[in-house]
This record gives sequence, structure tokens and C-alpha cells, in this order.
Amino acid sequence: MGQAMIAIGGRSYRISCRDGDEARVSGLGDELAARAERLTQALGVMPEGQLLVMTALMLADELADARAGMAPPPAAAPMVDINRLTRIVERLESLAAS
Repeated sequence: MGQAMIAIGGRSYRISCRDGDEARVSGLGDELAARAERLTQALGVMPEGQLLVMTALMLADELADARAGMAPPPAAAPMVDINRLTRIVERLESLAAS
């Protein structure tokens, strides 16, 4: 079984994968790390768990848009839509409180 190392927010994670998939998993990890860094720059430092959840939410939001047939943002547009992300976080906090 293969393994890839992924570094996000200053922490390293050893991820198991199929033999031969190490480069792909590592590349996906680099994408996650870049998105997490953009979130940190936009919102400030946050606990590791929150950073990973917010990164996952951002990706899930993009996936939902892609499935709905919405066009991706232009390459020059910032990848982090703070207003949209804030609404998602507020909704999650509301659900957690109820």
C-alpha cells in the first residue's frame, strides 16, 4: 500500500493510498493546503479542526455548484467568497445550537 505526506496548516498527515496514487494524493493535498492558507489569510488563524471543516465546506460548495451546472469562478476571481462562507458557517452554528 502506498503512502503520501500532506502538510496543512503546519501539520503533516501520512495518508494511505493505492500503490501508484501517491503523486495524485500529494497533489490533492497541495490543493487543500493552498485553500486552507487562503482561508487563514482571509479569516485569521483558527483551530485546526475548524480550518479543515471550513476548507471541506468550501470544496463541497464548489462541488454542489458544479453538479448544479453553475460555471466556476473566473481564474482571476478569488477562490474564497467570504460572504458565502460566512453564511455557511452561521448556518452550521445555528444547526449545532438547536
